[in-house]
Amino acid sequence: LNVPVSVSMDVRVAQYLALTIGLIMEGEIPESLYLLRMISEKTLRDVSPSLDYRKFVFCACIRVTMGYLFYLNMFTVVAQATTVIEIFFDVLALQFIQQFDDIAFRLAKWDVFGKRLKRASTKRCFRAEFEKLPYVLRKKMTNCVKVLYIINFCSLMAGMYSVTIKQNRMDYYQCRSITVKFDDHIWENALVVDSTGKEEEIDLIYSYFNGAYVLSETTYGGRPMYIEQNKFDDSPYEEKVGAVIKYCEAENAWIFMHDNIRKDRNTKDSSCPWLLRSPVTESYDVMEVDSTWSIWTGIINTGATFQTTCNGCNSEADCNYHGTCADGECICALDEEDGYRLYYGMHCEFPRPCPQLIGDAGDIWNLELVDSRTTWRAYGRGVYSYISGGNVSVGPDDAIGLMYSGSRWFGTVHPGWKDKSRSFWLQYSSQYHAFWDQMYEGERTLYVSAPTSRADFIAVDFFTVGREGGKYGPLGELLPAQVPVGSGYFECAFNWTQSQSAPVADTLRDQQR
Repeated sequence: LNVPVSVSMDVRVAQYLALTIGLIMEGEIPESLYLLRMISEKTLRDVSPSLDYRKFVFCACIRVTMGYLFYLNMFTVVAQATTVIEIFFDVLALQFIQQFDDIAFRLAKWDVFGKRLKRASTKRCFRAEFEKLPYVLRKKMTNCVKVLYIINFCSLMAGMYSVTIKQNRMDYYQCRSITVKFDDHIWENALVVDSTGKEEEIDLIYSYFNGAYVLSETTYGGRPMYIEQNKFDDSPYEEKVGAVIKYCEAENAWIFMHDNIRKDRNTKDSSCPWLLRSPVTESYDVMEVDSTWSIWTGIINTGATFQTTCNGCNSEADCNYHGTCADGECICALDEEDGYRLYYGMHCEFPRPCPQLIGDAGDIWNLELVDSRTTWRAYGRGVYSYISGGNVSVGPDDAIGLMYSGSRWFGTVHPGWKDKSRSFWLQYSSQYHAFWDQMYEGERTLYVSAPTSRADFIAVDFFTVGREGGKYGPLGELLPAQVPVGSGYFECAFNWTQSQSAPVADTLRDQQR
């Protein structure tokens, strides 16, 4: 039916009124039943012997069918409407179309369409008066029409109520899960307030919040909310609080916000402490909103890009032909030889990561594996750990992870984490968030990549972090790690099919030892 995901209360009231008025205005059904009840075969033969009673009944049935088609069309256009004026014009147009044959008949009687049609429309049968039925029969006919009106009314109301219930349940939202991508805007010294009221200032890179957002079961302002999911397998966070995309009635716009991030220390924007704000809109679906939003970076900036992609699929094309579409979800293809997934991502858009990286300085980084067939991922990309080589100085108990953060790769030191258990790393990966885990921190961050949306490291430049200060910007002094600039720092040491005698998992473990 192409029903909108939801409508405002005034449109909802207009829908029920339009169906009621349309039911009363429709005249084909009651008039046809009246004629069938009033005119028997004997009566028709006595008044107009030349007329065939079977044709008379057939014409009456056609008129009844037209009446119910009018109801069906009226219900469809009313259910699809999004404004009151749209309902008014659609129902008015339908009523005109239904009355078109009656108008044409009157014009024919007035000799507008020629003598032949005038003679046909002024035949004696159209002026004939039929004998009035006894009161008992007329009463039965009246009761029959009343019952039919009640049945038609209840059917229309039940159908509209069903649409209303489904809209309130958000059944018409095609995208139960969306992928959101923010620009690489940075808000220096963002105000973070935890559940105890403690305040802290942290640099916020908006791309940290890239990833999957899932439709919440609750609504806000009559519209849905989308809740941020974790960066490992796109399931809900258990310990952290995800960001929210919702509609703000005070702003008449869709907003992106987080309960623990505020623009200032007062409560002026406590109802909608937005970080990004859409243009003014009444749309009930964030997928239909203009992608150019306002963004807060200490001041309001305009022109920020808010990209959304529906995570569902309808065919293998939506899975980039890297998998199959089953029940609206992409199932990425597996390698027939080693059993590893060939692609990752909601649309199988990310090829499986390189098992081992070698930097220009000779440093070696291995892909981390959750188990023998699953890679550890962050924001859809593989996660790597430092093994040896290069100009890296790290404590014997420290671990260095190379992880994607939404737009950049960070090589960050985790003090004392080298011998952590597998269960610890699994828990950390499921709760990982580049902002809340502060993946970029001057003293701990050794490498920073240039912004990239690629899943691999081809032509991706990396930088070491030098001096800090206002002169160098929020990321500090970035010193190119490769020569020349633009050539990329890492290359893939070996591919997944290089050794058929030993699985990749065994190869990585042997090298790590």
